[in-house]
Amino acid sequence: MKPDITLIITNWNGRELLLECLPSVLAAVKFDRAHSYEVMVIDDCSHDDSLDILAKEFPEVRREKTPRNLGFQGANNYAVELSQSSIVMPMNNDIKLDEKALQHLARHFDQGDVFAVSGKFFSFDQTTFLYGNRGGYFRNGHFYLYEKNPDATCQTLFACGGAFMVDRKRYLQLGGFDTLYHPLYYEEIDLSYRALKRGWQVVYEPLSIAYHKVQATITRQEKRRQIGLISARNNYLFVWKNILDGQMTREFLLYIPLFLLRDLFRLKSRFWIAFYMALKRLPLALAGRKKEHAAVRFSDKETLEKINVNRTNPL
Repeated sequence: MKPDITLIITNWNGRELLLECLPSVLAAVKFDRAHSYEVMVIDDCSHDDSLDILAKEFPEVRREKTPRNLGFQGANNYAVELSQSSIVMPMNNDIKLDEKALQHLARHFDQGDVFAVSGKFFSFDQTTFLYGNRGGYFRNGHFYLYEKNPDATCQTLFACGGAFMVDRKRYLQLGGFDTLYHPLYYEEIDLSYRALKRGWQVVYEPLSIAYHKVQATITRQEKRRQIGLISARNNYLFVWKNILDGQMTREFLLYIPLFLLRDLFRLKSRFWIAFYMALKRLPLALAGRKKEHAAVRFSDKETLEKINVNRTNPL
């Protein structure tokens, strides 16, 4: 019998992380007796012995490998195609789960028009809150994110990509994670936002707890700078692809040149570099925009009003 839910853990040279995190994932699987699970590790052409370690230490885990290095987005899409479950759960290999985490996510698919569900994330110290219930708004040509009430069960702007359950059929219908944003960031925002504009629910469940390990390599200055540029680039790409409202588009066309001129006079280069990086992918973003025009049911304003209705943070 095919499982109800497949957990998909992407891995690249993550031998130690798998040894550290998989036991908690398997414990959460055993705790939820209402659903049947499969745990799949999709290895993205690692150079270490991750697959050998899995075979030795976790024989119950399904081991798969991409035909070539695809990156986080492509590896997830490849693995979702391999799965036969009606629900899949893309996960990072640096995520631990609370024992009850899966149970609280899975129950939402038993009712309603649910596309995806994600929960509350803490650091590995299990006390430092990281993120969970996101809202968003558009102002002066830019798209901004903020954290809503972390204890409220409601719709969220996006299911956090580290560990969220999603309807497999609809995930594939949307094309999965868009590699427009390769190598990282904004793929789960893009996926969830497009689902919301089709009228599907993206739910935040605060009782589902996960722990995310903050990688020490990110703290290096050169790594922070590169991540900052990619994040800024992908913000531009997200707007070009997904913000279809006429007034918002006109705001973007008006304010972006003004912000770039401001940064020029301040001798700040980040957004100039990010804008140039984004321009290289403009044709792909515009092709995605055309597809969205033909598919959405709700406007940007309607979607954001729905998400921000219970906000506690002032915009």
